[in-house]
Amino acid sequence: MPDRHKILVVDDSIAIVNSLQAILGVSGYQVETAYNGSDALRKIHQNNYDLVICDIEMPGLSGLEFLGRVREDFDNSLDVILMTGYLEHDYFIEAIRLGASDFIRKPIDTKQLINSIRELLFRKRGHNDVSDFYCHLDKAKFSFDISAGHFSKFTISKIFSSYLRQYFKIDPMVLNELLICLDEMVYNAYIHGTLELTVPERALMQDELHQVIDARLKDPRIAKRKMHLAFEIDNEQQMIEIIVSDDGDGFDFSSWIKTVETEQILDIKEHGRGIAMLYHLSDELRFENEGKSVRIRKSLQIPVANEHR
Repeated sequence: MPDRHKILVVDDSIAIVNSLQAILGVSGYQVETAYNGSDALRKIHQNNYDLVICDIEMPGLSGLEFLGRVREDFDNSLDVILMTGYLEHDYFIEAIRLGASDFIRKPIDTKQLINSIRELLFRKRGHNDVSDFYCHLDKAKFSFDISAGHFSKFTISKIFSSYLRQYFKIDPMVLNELLICLDEMVYNAYIHGTLELTVPERALMQDELHQVIDARLKDPRIAKRKMHLAFEIDNEQQMIEIIVSDDGDGFDFSSWIKTVETEQILDIKEHGRGIAMLYHLSDELRFENEGKSVRIRKSLQIPVANEHR
């Protein structure tokens, strides 16, 4: 028997939540609930849902704000149906722009809601076929090179997150740790290795820092430098390997590794926290090519304890 589709219902009304939970449960769906937007955001980062049904008018984080956060973190990979007692023009336009999958008026027409859910899940089926293909590969590899000038235009971890969420079944908590590692790896390769920013420069306010970066990128020697990112997912071993390399001069990584092996993460100096994060969140950390390349390996399963080799 195939797994039941998992739906999250979000509304500050306990009566509505209980009613929808009963209706959807009878219709064959697995239902979880949240009574505010903040709790719902926490749950979608910790669990994999096929669809979310959310009220627009809620205290605290509104349904529209919740939808905006979902689109920031998950792009369009998670469908969100909005519920509302009235559908004013401004709400409708903003919700469309934020990427609402559908609207359901209150009081809720059960037949309309079930039809909407079925249609959205049917549209998603082709995408799931692609996901199943990737998940059944023994191994999958992906790599790219990007110049320093173009790199600053993109948020690599967001692109990486979207790709993994769409095509691979990775526990959300593990994925969050992977994204933290990736952010640290890419940031260090760009700021330290590629741009060669000094410690005082890295401490500048945001506007001043951007000015320094823009000035660096006008230097042809730096602008032509490239960053390399690659990852390999091994579905048989349930492992992922990420490699980030730069064209900089490298650094003395061995002394930092010795430090993080003996000190707690909160005791590491500010400019050593990146390496500490990689060490504690990965299962294996290696620097190569005089520190110009960093490689991590991490289990795709929730780890009981990290073991470094």
